[in-house]
Amino acid sequence: MLDASFTPKPGFRLSSWPTVAAFLLLTQATLSLALKQGGGLIAFCEFAYLFLLLLASGIAALNAVHNRQTIRLFWSFLAVAFGLWALVPCAWLYNVLLLGKIPAFLFDTPPLFLHIVLMIAAVAARPHLKLPAQRPYRTTLNFLMLLFFLVIAYTYFLFPYEYTSRASIMILHFEAIYFAENLLLLVVLGTLIHRSQPPWKSIYWHLFGASALYTVGSMVANIIWALKDPSGDLTGQSFPAARGLLGMFFTASISWFVWIGLQGRRHAAELTQTVQMDTSDRRQSSLFAMVAVVAIPVAGIVDLLRNEPSTARSIRLLIVFVALVLLAFAAFIRDYLSNREFAADVGLANERLRLAMESGKSVGWDWDFKTGEGSWFGDLSTFFGIQSTTYTGQEEEFYRFVHPDDREQFAKGVKDSIRRHEPYAGEFRLVCSDGTQRHVAATGKCYHSSDGQPARMSGVAVDITDRKRAEQELQESEERFRLVANKAPVLIWMSGTDKLCTFFNQCWLDFTGQSMAHELGEGWASGVHPEDLAACLRRYSDAFDARVDFEIEYRMRRFDGKYRWMVDLGVPRFEADGTFRGYIGSCVDVTDRKLSEQSLEELSGRLITAQEEERTRIARELHDDFSQRLALQGIGLAQLWKKVPESEREERAKVQDLLKRNQEISSDMHSLSHRLHSSKLEHVGLAPALMGLCEELSSKFQIHIEFTERGVSSKIPKDVALCLFRVAQESLGNVVKHSRAKQAQVELSCTSDGIRLRTVDAGVGFDPDVRSARAGIGLVSMRERLRIVGGGLSIRSSPMRGTEILAVMPLSADAKEANVTSNN
Repeated sequence: MLDASFTPKPGFRLSSWPTVAAFLLLTQATLSLALKQGGGLIAFCEFAYLFLLLLASGIAALNAVHNRQTIRLFWSFLAVAFGLWALVPCAWLYNVLLLGKIPAFLFDTPPLFLHIVLMIAAVAARPHLKLPAQRPYRTTLNFLMLLFFLVIAYTYFLFPYEYTSRASIMILHFEAIYFAENLLLLVVLGTLIHRSQPPWKSIYWHLFGASALYTVGSMVANIIWALKDPSGDLTGQSFPAARGLLGMFFTASISWFVWIGLQGRRHAAELTQTVQMDTSDRRQSSLFAMVAVVAIPVAGIVDLLRNEPSTARSIRLLIVFVALVLLAFAAFIRDYLSNREFAADVGLANERLRLAMESGKSVGWDWDFKTGEGSWFGDLSTFFGIQSTTYTGQEEEFYRFVHPDDREQFAKGVKDSIRRHEPYAGEFRLVCSDGTQRHVAATGKCYHSSDGQPARMSGVAVDITDRKRAEQELQESEERFRLVANKAPVLIWMSGTDKLCTFFNQCWLDFTGQSMAHELGEGWASGVHPEDLAACLRRYSDAFDARVDFEIEYRMRRFDGKYRWMVDLGVPRFEADGTFRGYIGSCVDVTDRKLSEQSLEELSGRLITAQEEERTRIARELHDDFSQRLALQGIGLAQLWKKVPESEREERAKVQDLLKRNQEISSDMHSLSHRLHSSKLEHVGLAPALMGLCEELSSKFQIHIEFTERGVSSKIPKDVALCLFRVAQESLGNVVKHSRAKQAQVELSCTSDGIRLRTVDAGVGFDPDVRSARAGIGLVSMRERLRIVGGGLSIRSSPMRGTEILAVMPLSADAKEANVTSNN
């Protein structure tokens, strides 16, 4: 055998080996033409064969070491086959070089004959398939029968010719048997090529090509040997010159076998990964092996009728007799191994069944009605308190373990099953020897004899005590839940995984005046107000699909026909292992709260309206009355200043101071009147009024306020314009008072869905969540004003990052329609 270090690297092996093989073939052809006679040519040829065969055997052995299962068996058979084949060139070298003669025919041919058997065994191992986990009795026996068949054939056809002078016939008989053996190898390889997948298909193709080349060369060489000089001195003058040229078949085929081993070593990982499970029926191969063995004696008996020398005939008769004896012995071995395999399989099946029974808390039972005996096996300790895995007793002993209250029911079920010829299935209780009770679910089948009488009954009983306890605990838990739910002052419901409701508490049924049967499933939806039903179901379905909590407000019909506002809160239900089980929810009647909210909203609207009316009245009074008075007072002060002599400088200064203060009061009163009621808003529209507001605040508080207007129509409803103006006033007032900002932006724009008023500053900002708990009247006023006209307010702010206030309202909405929409 070759050491692993002898094998070259994969890149060198596949790329360089064809060159080496071609060089050997060229050298052999040259020597065959130069050394036409003598032992030199034999020496070179046999040395080449020996080197190549040992190399092929070593590579195959390395492949076997680095593989597993059938792939290892495949390469092992090939390694032994090539090693056995190497004995032939060893014999030729020893006899020709040392003894000066060719080896005896019957000594030379057995290694040739047997190495093909090993190659057949290698490919018959089918390395591209993974054998199922079973004992190799049948596979081993089939291989032994194949070996026995070929050895008997070899002995039967060739050994008798040792006692005759018909050497040519012996060689031709050998070639016929050898050709048939090689042909069998090619047939097997052809079958594997048809059934396999790459890369194994490539390996089988190369084996087929190398074997076919060897078969042709062997047939030609043996025929020439038989016809030319079957008994002469092949190393002398009569040695055929064509032997070296014919040997090129062998050199080429053996080199091909070496290359196959190198390719298998290179693609070892890929060959292992493409192994498939063997699902074929092996009974056919066993049948073929038996037919082959039986054919041997039959062929021998036929051959006895031929006219042959008595010695040869006696030897054939002896071989036939030995074959018959060996055939009988093989049949015995086959039966013995089959029974052993069957017994082992039955024992393994019983052991697996017993383990399954014990691990699953199960008991198998079998009753023989003729003898009245029953056998039990499995987890007898749990069921009966019997410390054994098997037990045999009378029928009465089993009934003694059945609970007294269940015996009659159990016996009736068994009798009905026997009478109706139907399988038995039932549940009952067993009482162990220590007094504990176990719940059991049993199934069985009665087998009847040919006359219709019950013969035996077999079945399995499973311990369901834990399941019964769990069912009882679940039932008790459900009862407790129903008791608590029915006493709760809220409406409670539950649904399954299919979105259909499975439970409503008594409070729900009392509220709706419906029965449980009517409300289950989707029946509850008939009580939802038609205007709210679509939105309610959509919100419920979306939350159900997302497995999230939800809150819905809708109107539901009470038992008296009146609709009441309900707040429905639902949460998903999960098992301990995370399995989704549905939803559970509760409903609370919030009609009174809704009415209170509606009253508060109406009151708030009236207060804001009253506030605007009062603002208008006060602004008018300030403008029409007080402003005029101040104007007259200013005129009087101016006239008084003129009458005071210039020499009375102190008095003139006092009058001048009073006149200045009068003007400041008049200016402040004018500004106050404008803030209370903007005349610009009424006469020129929202955008100019907002621009004027920004300019006024900028000049008064020394803060730069930038106003931008984008596509806003002047035809804006008065209530909408007034609302946005007040929101801008409040927003800019907060910027001036709290933001500490040096600049701000006001943007009025019109979009496809409404009007947007955006106020932004880069001041200190605030946390809206914190401020919401103690919000001032300003934010509340802005939200309430926008709500009345159907708009909305959003605030984005954070400490030290400024504030953005965005007011949005529908373009064509009026206060009344918005109020109705909000209430709905």
